[in-house]
Amino acid sequence: MSETSPAEPKIYQFNQIDNLDVGGKAYGLSRLQAMGLAVPAGFVICNAQTGCYPVDLDECYARIGAGKVAVRSSAQGEDGEDASFAGQYETVLDVFGPQALRQAIDQCVASISGARAAAYREDAGADTGSKVAMNVVVQQMVEARAAGVVFTADPVSARRDLLVIDAVAGLGEALVSGEATPDHYEVDRNGDIVERELVGTEAILSDHEINSLWREAKLAVAHEGQPLDLEWAIHQSGELFWLQARPITTLPADLNEFDVELPRPDDVVTISNVSEMMPGAVSPLTQSFTGWGIDYGCQHMQVTVGAREKIDRNWQITSAAYGHLLINLTGNTVMSAGIFGSDAARTGQTLCGRLVPELKDFPPMPFWKRCINMLRLFRYVMGAEKASRQYTEKMRHFQLEKRADSQSMWQEIAGKVSFYEYSMAVHLQTSALSGMLSSIVENMVSGKSNDSSAEEQGETVRLLAGAENVESAVMLEQLDALVDRIAEHPDAAASFQQANTEQALSWLRQTQPLSFQFAEFLQRHGHRGYRELCMRDPAWGDNPQPLIQSMQAAVAGRLLTGSGRAMQAEKIDYAALSRGLRWVLPKAHAAIRRREHTKSLLADSSHRFKRAFRHLGGLLAEEGKLPDADLVCFFSLEELAEVVPALCTADGKAYWVAKAQSRRDALPFQQRLQLPEVSVGLPQPVRQGPVDVKDGVMVGRPASRGVVEGVVRVAVNLEQAALLQAGEILITPITDIGWTPYFSLIAGLATDLGSSVSHGAVIAREYGLPCVVNTRQATQYFNTGDRVRLDGDTGSVTLLERA
Repeated sequence: MSETSPAEPKIYQFNQIDNLDVGGKAYGLSRLQAMGLAVPAGFVICNAQTGCYPVDLDECYARIGAGKVAVRSSAQGEDGEDASFAGQYETVLDVFGPQALRQAIDQCVASISGARAAAYREDAGADTGSKVAMNVVVQQMVEARAAGVVFTADPVSARRDLLVIDAVAGLGEALVSGEATPDHYEVDRNGDIVERELVGTEAILSDHEINSLWREAKLAVAHEGQPLDLEWAIHQSGELFWLQARPITTLPADLNEFDVELPRPDDVVTISNVSEMMPGAVSPLTQSFTGWGIDYGCQHMQVTVGAREKIDRNWQITSAAYGHLLINLTGNTVMSAGIFGSDAARTGQTLCGRLVPELKDFPPMPFWKRCINMLRLFRYVMGAEKASRQYTEKMRHFQLEKRADSQSMWQEIAGKVSFYEYSMAVHLQTSALSGMLSSIVENMVSGKSNDSSAEEQGETVRLLAGAENVESAVMLEQLDALVDRIAEHPDAAASFQQANTEQALSWLRQTQPLSFQFAEFLQRHGHRGYRELCMRDPAWGDNPQPLIQSMQAAVAGRLLTGSGRAMQAEKIDYAALSRGLRWVLPKAHAAIRRREHTKSLLADSSHRFKRAFRHLGGLLAEEGKLPDADLVCFFSLEELAEVVPALCTADGKAYWVAKAQSRRDALPFQQRLQLPEVSVGLPQPVRQGPVDVKDGVMVGRPASRGVVEGVVRVAVNLEQAALLQAGEILITPITDIGWTPYFSLIAGLATDLGSSVSHGAVIAREYGLPCVVNTRQATQYFNTGDRVRLDGDTGSVTLLERA
């Protein structure tokens, strides 16, 4: 198609259109026709002018039947990738006859200078001073039984794996104008209808019609390579016609861009365990760096004991979906095929705190092979103490130098990435020993290898809680002592507890001797914090404000009650234990201490890398290659090798900056998605269904003994946790180290996820707090203000009174 003068309106058939010069609407119709989809017969008037019509207008009108037609605007810039202009220009329906056709064309042309369209152009950032060419689409009217729109990606959740259909009876104009409420359908990537909201008692669309819309819309997306907003109509005869196609202009990056394909399509995955370290969605850098680090450490263990032949660079033990990291339970169960005493049931108990019936065992290796592997496993776990000592020494000397330019800084990071893999491998080695000995303790208490009772689990928890000098507990003791000192200060209420976090931090740093005690705490524990293995979330030492916020809540509790909750490890009467327990329990305690020590070192290693990545981002921003330093977190580790040099060129900078910004825009959408605890195959986000509660009693797993009654505070993030009041029972999806300052304030804890060795369970035992983990749905069933009984002996949470 060639350009024409505005003084010479000209008609084009859809198959003659090959660019956006005639507007997005006409171009979209040409694309639909090129795909082989049914499009009502029509044509486009290019450079339409009021009172000036192409000489062949009547001839073209006759060629499409000379019956009723729809006349729609197709201005330049309309229905484009930057803005849709949906509804801003004119559409005239049921136009019949040559004279009415001319009047409708004039009406569309006049709408280009209307106040509505002009205001939209200004809001969209379009050039309001330039001349906008109006083109007009003329098409046969479809005598529609039903009509509507299809979004091939959900514009609300930004999910590209969901196709959304809105349908009304009759013409679709009532839907576009907002005059009619549509039936609403959502279809997943497999063509299954997952949501059906009907206005009336009968569905407007049959399942067959929904499937036809899904199938043909997916063809359109595959052809165009981007999500589309499509208008359609189903004729009274049942034939499906497509009326419009335009890009969806409001989407961020694909939420599934960094999904990790599973080794086997029916692998069982979980959000448990990994959610303790990084609840919610993470940036691409964290996924590629930390996620692979976990996978490497687990594969290293399996290779060392002979359960796996070699480390595979394709992820085997972890995975990711919608920006959320996952643990591949099936990949973990590979271990059970290679050794004795481990199976799918034990894997589920260890990682999810319960049996996972979906998880199946692999066929076992030959008997002789498993015998050899058991020797390797024994050597592996017994080497945990030596590995921990060596790791401690290496951490004393490990550092990431700050380089003066981005290219050198990237080389510094890239050359030392293997140290993080090593860090993860050592921590998993100490964790393996701790997990093995804890399992032995539980088996001795219960007298069986699996499925111990709640009372037996509670007794196991009591015995394991006797470990002393655990790193996380020492940190809490020091933090509690600091909070106590602050509460004793005469200005604590006005200058700290009631101030905003910035003012409270300033006061604390200026008030002696509190400032010295606070600085000493950060010197030792400043590498810890919320989501401490995330490369984007700063540690307490880099941003103390989340820590200050939790300390303010703790001080408020001290001022209200006069004291805080003291840490109280129960003394164990070893004489009352069996000979086997007397022998194994001290070793289990030592293993717990070692595991918490290497976890702190791992957090320190993570902290050093996140500082290095932040410095790299700062250098890229200083060099004018990135708009801000934070964008470095939205490239994967593998991409950075290409991105850092590519940002030196104008084209490379434009491409990669736009991609990173779009990914950052996607992260809040990913954060809002909740994934199921366990899935077969990659998970789909949870649609809230009925909560599994009988007679107001929700059952989980006991993690810290004791019974308490009190008022509930449901908190799914630290901002909500900041509202905690002294003596409340905290119900939350999961906790990590960033939540620990609140433990001196609460009366009990229940979590949706976790096991008896989860962070929250360990700290609850240190404080003597009743704790129930793996309730799975407590945050959905209970509300802030409810009164409950939390029983850490039986693992139950009972609703006593609704708020």
